[in-house]
Amino acid sequence: MNFYIVSIDWGKKKRFACGCLEEVFNFNRTICLNCGIEIVAPNNDQLFEDKTWNVKMYMDRCHYADFINSQIRKIVSERAKEVLIDHFNNAVDFADIEMISLRDLTAEKLKAIRDWSGYTAVKKIPNDPPQYFRLLLKQGADLDFEKSNVELVLNCPTCGRKDYKHPIGNFNLETNETTWPPIYIIESSWKGYDIFYIEGKGNTVFCTERFFEIYSQNKLTGLEFRQISVS
Repeated sequence: MNFYIVSIDWGKKKRFACGCLEEVFNFNRTICLNCGIEIVAPNNDQLFEDKTWNVKMYMDRCHYADFINSQIRKIVSERAKEVLIDHFNNAVDFADIEMISLRDLTAEKLKAIRDWSGYTAVKKIPNDPPQYFRLLLKQGADLDFEKSNVELVLNCPTCGRKDYKHPIGNFNLETNETTWPPIYIIESSWKGYDIFYIEGKGNTVFCTERFFEIYSQNKLTGLEFRQISVS
């Protein structure tokens, strides 16, 4: 069985749009009395998969892919949602997003965007964005922490928060490419899902060769794949 780490294709000739959060509700923020860290959810994996969020999002440009990056893992187009339901129904779930157009943004919000990203950024926000959906995944395999050089640095018994230290990639200025440290998953721990996340790798998405083949056959857009190792 071949496994892949999934990353965003930002667009080879023309940059794809990103999803920008306009507002997110239902964050129950508290401070853990033991570790002193602000808690939104007991751990990052649970945070990403909370279906109860009321998410409002605008797009930062008009060039759309089927899988798009956002601050909340991946969001998918209606076409990608249909393909995922047809082929991977046991592995995926979805949550609605309220898509915000340029005309929906208040003057105060537009000023904040201009102050942060510049006047041009506001002009690129579309008035009629297509509908996207939050892609919700399951924990599908175990990471080989030792081989992957990932260290658990916080495991709070009170709030359940877990933080990890990860090796970083090496960026080559001459080739403009990043070499990433190897990631190993424990093959015997795989739960049978063709697209999934792994505890210890935050919002990173993984998939099987079957997912890669279906993605390619249906000519979906927005993702890149890098094969990883198993142990």
